[in-house]
Amino acid sequence: MTPNINYKYSVSREDAMEYLLQNVEQFPKEVPGKISISIFQGWRWVESLEGEIIFADCISPCITANDLQERREQTEELWGCLK
Repeated sequence: MTPNINYKYSVSREDAMEYLLQNVEQFPKEVPGKISISIFQGWRWVESLEGEIIFADCISPCITANDLQERREQTEELWGCLK
């Protein structure tokens, strides 16, 4: 049985992750008004109800600071193996 995966949202999230990797050193400490303007293809900074800053489009799974850090580490590890 094929798992129920919506690839459209997976691709969108990966595009947003790639944008963050190339353009953002660290997540903002706060978001004035709790929600920013659109930063990348509908993705914006959002302060969650718990006070966590996330990058989200309110359709795909959000990206947390921890998600971005893990991806950076994986990318650096991969490039280290390819050198």
